[in-house]
Amino acid sequence: MKNSDLTSERIRVLVFGHKEFSQLMTSVMPEFDEKGHFRIIDTIVGSVREIEQHITDFNPDVIVSAGANAAYLKSALDIPVLSLDSTPGDIISAVKRAAQVSRNIVMINFAQASPVVPILETALNVSIQEEIYTTSDQARELFQLTRRQPNVVYVGASLVCGLAAQYEIPAFLLYSPDSCRKTLSEAIAAGRNHIKTQQRTALTDWLINQSKTPIFMTDEQGRSVVFNQAAYDELGVDSQSHIELESFIHSDAAQRLTDGECQIHGTDWWFHQDCVLAKGNPSYVYQFYRKKPKSEKQLTSNRHNLVYSSPALVEVINQVKSFSASPSNVLIFGESGTGKELIARSVHQHSPYCEGRFVALNCSAIPTELFEGELFGYRDGAFTGSKRGGRKGLIEEAQNGVLFLDEISELALDQQSKLLRFMQERHYRPLGSNEEKPVNLKLVAASNKPLRELVEAGTFREDLFFRLNVFNIHIPALRERPEDIKRISEQKLGDFIASYQLPFSVEDILPPVISALSDYAWPGNVRELENVLERLVAYLLTANSTDNIQQVLRQIAPEMVEQEIYDLDNSLVKAKELELVAEAMTRFNGDKRRAAAYLGLSQTTLWRRLKRINNN
Repeated sequence: MKNSDLTSERIRVLVFGHKEFSQLMTSVMPEFDEKGHFRIIDTIVGSVREIEQHITDFNPDVIVSAGANAAYLKSALDIPVLSLDSTPGDIISAVKRAAQVSRNIVMINFAQASPVVPILETALNVSIQEEIYTTSDQARELFQLTRRQPNVVYVGASLVCGLAAQYEIPAFLLYSPDSCRKTLSEAIAAGRNHIKTQQRTALTDWLINQSKTPIFMTDEQGRSVVFNQAAYDELGVDSQSHIELESFIHSDAAQRLTDGECQIHGTDWWFHQDCVLAKGNPSYVYQFYRKKPKSEKQLTSNRHNLVYSSPALVEVINQVKSFSASPSNVLIFGESGTGKELIARSVHQHSPYCEGRFVALNCSAIPTELFEGELFGYRDGAFTGSKRGGRKGLIEEAQNGVLFLDEISELALDQQSKLLRFMQERHYRPLGSNEEKPVNLKLVAASNKPLRELVEAGTFREDLFFRLNVFNIHIPALRERPEDIKRISEQKLGDFIASYQLPFSVEDILPPVISALSDYAWPGNVRELENVLERLVAYLLTANSTDNIQQVLRQIAPEMVEQEIYDLDNSLVKAKELELVAEAMTRFNGDKRRAAAYLGLSQTTLWRRLKRINNN
C-alpha cells in the first residue's frame, strides 16, 4: 500500500468511556469524519474479557479512553491505547466553573496531583481537596468518603461526575473539547503508525521466514553473515557457509558486482547485490532471482540527561563509570527526589549492557499479589482475566539490559524471598509455566531508606541486602550540592516553558529568584525544586510580566518562606555556639582535641564550627 493510500484511509477508533466523557467525545467526532471511523462503548472496563467481543467486531486500529480505563487497557492490550488527559488549562477552566457554585471543591484526579491546584486556591479564594486514584474502585471509594461534606462540588473524570449526578451533587468534567480534539488527532496518527508497523512487521517476517527468495546480508569483511529461512532451505547453507560464499563476496574485482552469477554447492545462481548502511557501516544484501528490498528497523533510544556541576556529583559519576563495567549488582541510596533513577540510567549507559533495554519497576507501587506476574510474566490462561497470549515479565524485557528496582525497601518479605531466589539462580519461571528460563542482565536497586537499619529491624532480609550491596552509590541531597541548583533550574524551566508555551524565557524568570532557590534547603530535593518551578511557570501562564516574580515565588511556595523564618530564629543560637567555640579555643591555646572534649563535640564538628568562624 502506498503512503498516499494509507493517509486517505479512515482509521478505526474504538472509544471506551462513561457518560459525560462519551458525550464530550461525541460532540467533536464529526470534525474527524473524513479521517476516522468511530465507535463509542459506554462502559467502565473491568477486564479484557468484557470487551473482547467489541474489539473482535470492530477490529480497531487504535483505542481511546481516559483515567483508570486507559491505564488498564494500555497494560492489557497490544493495540495502541491513547489516554485523554486533562491539561492545566482544562483544570483551571473546570475549577473556575466549580468555584461559581461553591467554595468547597473536591477534585478527584487520576494518577498524580496537579501543580496548578495550590495556585487556584489562592487566586480564587477556594478550598480544593485533591484526591488521587489509580483504579475505578478507588475513585468510587474516594467519592463516598467525601460526598457528605456540606456544600461540596466535584471536579473530576466522567465516572466521578456520574456518581455525583446520582446524589444530585454539582460536578464539572475535567476535560475540554480542545483536549478531545487533540487526543482524537493523536489517535488517528497513532492508528496510522500502528498499521504501518504491522505491515512492516509482516513484511520482515515474510522476508525472513516465508519468502521463497534466498537472501543473506554480510558486512564488508564477510565476518558476519545473516541468512533468511529460504537461504537455509534453497541454498543449503549452514553456519560455515560464509567460507564458501567468499568466492563472490570478496571477488578480485575492484568493486563488488551488483549483478552476477555464482556457484554454491555445485549449483549456479544469479544474484543481485544492494549496499545498505548498518550503523553507519556498509553491508551488502544478496538476493537470488528476485529483488526485494529488505526492511531495516531503526531503533532509537531516549537519553536521560543528568545535570550537575558540583564536585559531589562528579564523584558519583566517577563511581558510576567504575561500577558499571562489572556485571555485579549496584545499590543506590539517596533521599527522595535526588535522582536515583537518573543515576541508574547512567549505570546502564556506561555498562556492557547498554545495547539492551533499561526496565524500571517501582517496588512501592506494585501490590503483593501482582508482584510475581509483573516481574516473571505469565503464560496464557495463568489466571482469570490474564492477557491473551500471556505477557512478558520485566525480567524478560530486561534481557541483556538493566533491571532497575526502585524503592526496594518497600518489598514485603515474601516478595524479597522470590527476588532473592532469582538473583541467586539467575533463572526465572513465568506464572503458569513449568519451564525455567535463564537470564543475563545487570540489576540496579535503589532505596531512600537505610537498608542496613531495616535488616536490624527485621523488615529486610540480610541475605538479600548482601546480594544487592556489591557496589553502592550514595547520592548527596541537593542541600549538600547547591552548585547544581542553577544548572537544574535552567534545564527544568526550559522544559516547562516549552510544555506550557510560556511567552517568557529562562533568562526572564531565573535571575530574580535564583538567590532564593539557592538558599533553600530543599528537603524534597530535585523533585521539590521541579514542583516549585512548575508552579512558577503555571502562575506566569496568566501573567503579563515577570516584574513581581520574587513575590510570586513567596506566594506559591510558602514552605520556602517558612524556612527563612526558621533560619532567622536560629541565627542567634548559631552565633552563641560560635562564640563558645571561640572561647574554648582561646582557653586551650588552640588545642582542638581538648577544646572539642570541653565542648562535648566531635573533632569533626568542631572543625566545621571553626571553618564557619573563619568564613565569617
